Parts: sequence; structure tokens; C-alpha cells
Amino acid sequence: MAARILFALPGLHGGGAERVVVTLLRHLDRRRFEPHLVLADGVGPYLGEVPADVPVHTLGASRLRRALPALVRTVRRLRPAVVASTQGYMNFALLLVRPLLPPTRLVVREVIGEIYFEHSRHQDLLYRCYLRQVRAADRIVTQSDGAAREIAARVRTRPGQVARIYNPVDVARVTEEAQTGERPYAGPGPHVVAAGRLGPQKGFDLLLDAFARVRADGLGAMLTILGDGPDREALAARTHRLGLGDAVRFAGFQPHPYRYFAAADVFVLSSRYEGLPNVVLEALAAGCPVVAYACSDGVREVIRDGVNGLLVPPADRDALARALGRLLGAPEERTRLRAQIAPTLAPFAVPTVVRAWERMFDDVLAA
Repeated sequence: MAARILFALPGLHGGGAERVVVTLLRHLDRRRFEPHLVLADGVGPYLGEVPADVPVHTLGASRLRRALPALVRTVRRLRPAVVASTQGYMNFALLLVRPLLPPTRLVVREVIGEIYFEHSRHQDLLYRCYLRQVRAADRIVTQSDGAAREIAARVRTRPGQVARIYNPVDVARVTEEAQTGERPYAGPGPHVVAAGRLGPQKGFDLLLDAFARVRADGLGAMLTILGDGPDREALAARTHRLGLGDAVRFAGFQPHPYRYFAAADVFVLSSRYEGLPNVVLEALAAGCPVVAYACSDGVREVIRDGVNGLLVPPADRDALARALGRLLGAPEERTRLRAQIAPTLAPFAVPTVVRAWERMFDDVLAA
């Protein structure tokens, strides 16, 4: 009999954690696992990508704390063998209400860090409480080896409690979708692309400053930023103040940004912090070399400096400008990096990652 696995998310709003879950829902072996999905609210651009055979249970609340009673009722009704949560606040909520749940295994996918609570007035208290609670998870899944070491040190985990499983990227799907639609850029370029929520984490203010320096050096590059978010007006104003004018385009959220990546000369990750960013994997899968701030172990494990992209010190505008200028001014180096991408993606291939999740579920159920 297939083991029922209930994946829990606040919503399917277009982030990396959501993309990971949708990929798992599409590929888990149905002979061994019966996947279900529970969402605090049933909206989001990825909802249409959930496979038809996966039941979706909506809690009817946009705020997770208001959805807790319905979450408890749903788990009691479904009685899953495993509940798998992949985002910090949902992890915390499930750990807190676990005494109210029927017997089940709890798996949390975690990047660990204060970032989940940075906007809370009770940040320190919440963070300490969370670190205590997460020890009760049956398995903690991390996105990188570095994150696994950090979690083991901070949480004092049990032997075997932490499993490193990389995020998956569906290279075949990215390649196919990258070839659909019209060319997304006008003019010869060179073209730089970045993608993410328009908020402080993604560091687009740093990118704009660096890009202004690239333009000042005489490189006629164009920058396209994909995504929406609360900082859109501020970033547009910054673009104007920097005199970038028509050199920067804000193209909004694109659920399938692969044609933008494939047609670009360079993808930029300017984040202040990250786990293991799916968008970098997708850019590489589309054949686009990457310039990235080395802002996490995950980024450093994906980007091999000088092999499939360039790494620069976090939040260093000058270093980012120099790296961009180096690649934009050297088409032969971009070609060399592009030719070396494919082997670096092998650890992140969907079959490899899905098998790792399936083995982890088997181990948790057998414990």
C-alpha cells in the first residue's frame, strides 16, 4: 500500500520552495507514495502545475496563524504517514501543533537562520524557540552540505536526523520551454537578466548600482529584471536617479522565465542571502552563465567559479560590476562557460533528487 505523504505549504506563490514541491508532486513514484498537498490559501501561479491525481486541500486563510485550526483538522482527517513542510513558518506551525496531530512522521525542509523572523518584534525569542522545536522533527532536509553542517551545530541534531538533498532542476523541461515564444529582448545586447521578488533580500538595489558602473565603462548592455514585489517603485526610482533610463526593464513575474535566461548573455544573482536558489539552477539549465554573490553555501555549491560562472564577495558592488564587465566584454569566455555547464548540473537532475527524497521517506517510515 502506498504511503500517504502530505506536503504542506502556505501557498504556491512562485518561490523556490514551491517549485521544489511541484516537481516532487509530478515525479514521486505512485506505486510507493500517495502525495497530497495542503495550502493555507489556494492561489498562486504554480497551482495549475499540480498534477491532476494530487488532492489539494485548501485551508481558506491567507495568514498561516489563522489557518492553524483547519490545518490540524486536515491532518487528523487525512492521517498521513508523513507530513513534509518546506518553508520556515509552516515548519514552525507544524512543530508547535504536533501534540494535537495523530501519529505521523514530520519532515521539515530548512535553510535555518534568523531570516524567517527578521521582521518580528520578538525575533530573538522566536528564533530560540524555533531552534528548540525543530529538534523534534523526524528528519531535517537541507539544500546544501554547508547548511547541513550549520544545522547540526545550531540544533544539536541526532545522528542521521539531517539529510542534504539538493533542489531539482528539470533540464529537459527548461530546454524545451526556453525554445517557445518570441525572443524576449530587442536589439543586439549584450543582455543581462536577473529574477526574483522585488524586495530587500534579492539585492536588486546593489545590482542597479553595479550595472550603472558597467554602463559608465562604455558597455552598452541592457538589464531585464523579472519579478514583482514591494520594492518595485523604489527600484524604478533608483533606476531613474542612476540615469539608466531605457537600459533597464522591469518585466514583472514570469512563471516560465526560461526563454529570458536562454536568450541572455549573463544571469545575475545579487541576493544578500539565499538557501540554494532555484533560479540559478534554471538559468544554468537554460545555458546561461551566471555571475553571483557568494552569499550562501548553496550558491557556492552550485556555481563553480570559472567553470559555469563567476562568484564575487557578497554585497560588493564594485566586484559585481567588474565581474559583469569581464563577461560582457568577453564573448569567448561566455562561450567557454556555457560549454561547461551541463556536467555541473548532474547532482541537481530531477531523477537524482527525487530518488533522494524517496529514500529519505523510506528511511523515516522504517525508523
